[in-house]
Amino acid sequence: MRLFIAEKPSLGRAIAQFLPAKGSMEKTHIRAGSDTVTWCFGHLLEPADPEDYSPALKRWDAAQLPIVPQDWKLLPRSDAKAQIAIIKKLLYEADSVVNAGDPDREGQLLVDELLEYLGNRKPVSRIWLAALDEASVRKALGALRNNEAFFNLKCSAEARQRADWLVGMNLTRAYTLAGQKAGYQGVLSVGRVQTPTLALVVARDTEIEAFRPQDHYILRALMSASQGEFKARWHPSDSIETDDAGRLLDPAPARAVAAKIEGKGGRVIKCDVAEKSEAAPLPYCLSRLQADANRLHSYSAQKVLDIAQELYERKLTTYPRTDCSYLPESMFPEAADVLAGLSANPALAGMVQQASVTIQSSAWNDAKITAHHAIIPTGECAPTDLGAPAFAIYEMIVRAYVMQFMPPHRYQQIDIEITIEGERFSAMGRKTLVPGWKALGGDQEPERDEYADGVEDEAQALPVLIAGQEITCRRGAIEAKKTTPPARFTEGTLIRAMANIHRYVTDPAIKKRLRETAGIGTEATRAGIIEVLKGRGFLVAKGKQLRSSDAGRSLIAVLPEAVCSPELTALFEQGLQKIAEGELQEEAFVKAQTEFVRKYVGVAMSAAVEVQVPVPPCPACGEGHLRRVKASNGWFWGCSRYVDGCKARYPDKAGKPDIASANAAGNRGARLGRRRRGRSRQKG
Repeated sequence: MRLFIAEKPSLGRAIAQFLPAKGSMEKTHIRAGSDTVTWCFGHLLEPADPEDYSPALKRWDAAQLPIVPQDWKLLPRSDAKAQIAIIKKLLYEADSVVNAGDPDREGQLLVDELLEYLGNRKPVSRIWLAALDEASVRKALGALRNNEAFFNLKCSAEARQRADWLVGMNLTRAYTLAGQKAGYQGVLSVGRVQTPTLALVVARDTEIEAFRPQDHYILRALMSASQGEFKARWHPSDSIETDDAGRLLDPAPARAVAAKIEGKGGRVIKCDVAEKSEAAPLPYCLSRLQADANRLHSYSAQKVLDIAQELYERKLTTYPRTDCSYLPESMFPEAADVLAGLSANPALAGMVQQASVTIQSSAWNDAKITAHHAIIPTGECAPTDLGAPAFAIYEMIVRAYVMQFMPPHRYQQIDIEITIEGERFSAMGRKTLVPGWKALGGDQEPERDEYADGVEDEAQALPVLIAGQEITCRRGAIEAKKTTPPARFTEGTLIRAMANIHRYVTDPAIKKRLRETAGIGTEATRAGIIEVLKGRGFLVAKGKQLRSSDAGRSLIAVLPEAVCSPELTALFEQGLQKIAEGELQEEAFVKAQTEFVRKYVGVAMSAAVEVQVPVPPCPACGEGHLRRVKASNGWFWGCSRYVDGCKARYPDKAGKPDIASANAAGNRGARLGRRRRGRSRQKG
């Protein structure tokens, strides 16, 4: 018997559907002739807590830090013991095993670690499934590989797991204990990815709040030529003072030039006319999909990931947790069938009918493929019960795919330079010649500088002039502008910042190394990191914006730069990639992380940690403030005016008073009391 162990039930069912024998479905597995398919529910095992190594470690004690396990333990999740028992029984019956984890390092680890835990000695193969459509599954079933070929990938995930444990367990305890010395009673949670991510938002918020707008001025002149009128922007000469960005801070020179050129004649220095083309945006990777969906539909990063996973499990799109925007060249011959399948949906037919399979964009490039390819539709017709949010994401994925079969957007660009009364002016114009892929509409967000001040030439319809011809300035107009701070992060732009962390790195050598290879977290984990930061109260959503809370800022303020540094976190990811590629040993990587933790535990123990977190006022009396109090059954929050009669009491949730749940419980109690009183009156 051959036993497939899938990462999740949906993947198991997809595999069983295309096995040689017809499957018989049972609650925990599927029998299909000589094959059996069972499944996990993500990681069935989880790293042991410190107290699982020694009961003495349950108490947070600085003298015990750092905690470094010598023999790492994994324990069954409390809700997974029954499934582990089933897999153990099926494994005993099997002659061979197929690791059917998702096609990434975590998918590799979660099956491998289970096999190790169960003491497997039987041969193991690996199936690599990036899509769940029939063609992809059948192809993958015919191309099983020896699981040993993926050993380094498993080691990479295991190294990530252990390093995260070392950082999270030790530095959270160290800085929480240091904070307690200063009188802070909450938990100062530290994480390898979450802390640098929080630091990005804190730095942006601090920059915005410290920003002071600065006035600057632009002179635009209305020019008249025999071919028509247009506007041109003045460029101050080197003798006129501007700031580092070339902005004019004093309006007086602009006023003088405007007066000087009005009604005067000038000459065209050059008029460059060029036909240019713009290729279609590449298909989506997960981070770009999350960023665009947040901007267009206000969907959270986690919601987009959940929808993309649903579409994948329903066989409508390919694997979602990908950082790649390219496609294997071998997939191009399948394009006609995919497009034909998509055109069966009336809502998509008009878009798909504009595509031509005679066009092959640069998206098909084997040299650019990483562990996974871009997210694309499988060609399965979307069901009518998909729902509006899911269809919105599906349509975005389809549109990006169809664009790969459209001609480039072609346009004419005109650049004009003029001199008038010794002053230099310029104008830029653009005219569409062939809409190309832009005829499909959509609104994929272009890469842009978040700090741009918008003083560049404005595109306009320009006449084609001749170098040397005369023009006349009809009048000049001065535009008063203000510099603007960078925008607040949204979930979409924060995801993009995490994926493109090199933009926030100052060291040129590290920036160069990170430009193409690393980021904070992975496509699979970034949404979850944002959810953790929101759940712990370190980030607060205000509309589409994400802002750091007082607690989040306070935490970053007490942590050393190295712990918050995006550079080190991104280099950490590079180390994991080197393990996956066989260039670095897992043991060496974990040893380096242990030394890092040891160093900063020492820093925490010797630091004077002062946590400035506002004391929450008592919502019951409005006069006292809430204090965190330890009782025999755990922590709770009570009013400082307890002795004066305020008996308000709220449960503790991650070091904060859970006022909402207490109010909800109070409302339920009040309703129950009213019902009881009503029944009592009826009986009377």
